[in-house]
Amino acid sequence: MKNIVFFCLSLTLFSCSSKPTLEQKINSIIQNKKAKVGVAILDLQTGETTQINGNERFPLQSVFKYHVAVKALDEVDKGKWTLDTKVPIKASEILPNTWSPLREERGIKDMEVRVDSLIYLMVSNSDNNACDILLRRIGGPKAVDAYFENLGFKDFDIVYNEEDMQKEWKNQFENYSTPLSLMTILHKFYLREYLSGDMHNFLFAQLNNTVTGKNRIKAGLPPGSKVAHKTGTSSRNEAGISAATNDAGFITLPNGKSYVVVIFVTDSQETDEVNEKIIADITNMVSEN
Repeated sequence: MKNIVFFCLSLTLFSCSSKPTLEQKINSIIQNKKAKVGVAILDLQTGETTQINGNERFPLQSVFKYHVAVKALDEVDKGKWTLDTKVPIKASEILPNTWSPLREERGIKDMEVRVDSLIYLMVSNSDNNACDILLRRIGGPKAVDAYFENLGFKDFDIVYNEEDMQKEWKNQFENYSTPLSLMTILHKFYLREYLSGDMHNFLFAQLNNTVTGKNRIKAGLPPGSKVAHKTGTSSRNEAGISAATNDAGFITLPNGKSYVVVIFVTDSQETDEVNEKIIADITNMVSEN
């Protein structure tokens, strides 16, 4: 009888002292936030997946520029153009009221810009004009959507370019993905299951050079970590609701562990700073797990 009591007591103590799971840790971060949060995390060593609202739809915002870049680089693989091909651009394609380092540097005028420069501007700097210029040359959003569908990916949709996505609040929700869908797309990229080796390496370098989102995934990681990622950010509607504060990509910790991390924050009444801190805090939990 004493042995049974001791065993039960030991079992209880073990249960109480066991570490919370990564999912439990993430839930503790988001449980009191006035926002919907979607998370999909893949441990690239063990294959273990952690997800919160992983099958729910979230607006991609500028994260969809990753998809556009893949399709553009597939055109390079097919011989349509090369990375150093100069793309003629009309002044009318350079919109004045949108985020565009290209416009700030070159002005609004007729010009020629290399394919690799447009992809760099679109991915690393999230340039909206560069995105729509490339989209027109590769067949528009439908062509990008069809490319990934033909590869077998599901639970996403790409309907609008940047210009049209910003015309109406509801439009951005048409460019959506579930966290798990994007995690899978990124994982297959990591495994080099689409794009040639050279195009894979080029795109990974652009993701690694991303300058946006310094207070998101990057802010949650210890010094010496590596991040290759794409961010997405919306404006707010008249009620003060933020539709998207996103960050997604690859992290490698100083100890060598690597992960695919997808974090979407939508329908948020929190401040921009809180939205970004949600992403940073979740990433920090991954690094400490």
